[in-house]
Amino acid sequence: MRYAIYAAFLGSSSELLEESMLNKLAARTAPATASADADPKVHVELLFVPQSKPVKTLQLGHAVYKDKYDDGPARKSRFGGEEAADTPEAMADELTGIACSIHYGGQAFVHENKTFSRANWSFRRIPATPEQTRAALEWFKQRQGDGFNKAGFFTEPARRAASKYVSCVPNLFQPNSPLQGKTSRWFCSELCEAGLRESGILAELTRSPHPEQFFQEIRNCTTPAAPVEQRNARNAIHF
Repeated sequence: MRYAIYAAFLGSSSELLEESMLNKLAARTAPATASADADPKVHVELLFVPQSKPVKTLQLGHAVYKDKYDDGPARKSRFGGEEAADTPEAMADELTGIACSIHYGGQAFVHENKTFSRANWSFRRIPATPEQTRAALEWFKQRQGDGFNKAGFFTEPARRAASKYVSCVPNLFQPNSPLQGKTSRWFCSELCEAGLRESGILAELTRSPHPEQFFQEIRNCTTPAAPVEQRNARNAIHF
């Protein structure tokens, strides 16, 4: 099975978020957004969307032409240009995929057949080879059951502020720190960044970033897209 990878973000004003001090803190400590009227991103999940197989041949009359298909990060075909962000998958009103992330106080998850709403989520399509995509999904499956990194989440703003003045700021509460106990612990954007890095998809991102920082850093190497499915607003979640 071939998958396309999307990063799905929730802004601080989303109706899916609970009214809590945690979400307010995530919004208040977020990096400055690109525009003054934009809500900072406070939660992120990676969505693996199944892709239909490419057409291998094209018949025109009695002539049959083979598609020189390159199964790399961007689809290149003899019959068309590079795959764009407005593909049928990206523009569909509803789309089913495998979601990977973690919620506050919960455990890292890999949820199949999870749905997302265009009204509530912002999407970025992440270029990756099929091998990288499979490696990323397998990495997330191995992280299932890991706990939430509360200490890392609450100290992230201080580390980010200190990094403006010090070139190397230690992260005492990184996911695999001895201070975390026997199992690794993550917050949402920390987990998503690690999955992309460990699978070789995006290796130069800031580690353990705030969701808004993660969003800003992947903007230049991803494309906007909107795979969506309806989601009940009562299923409130938080970063």
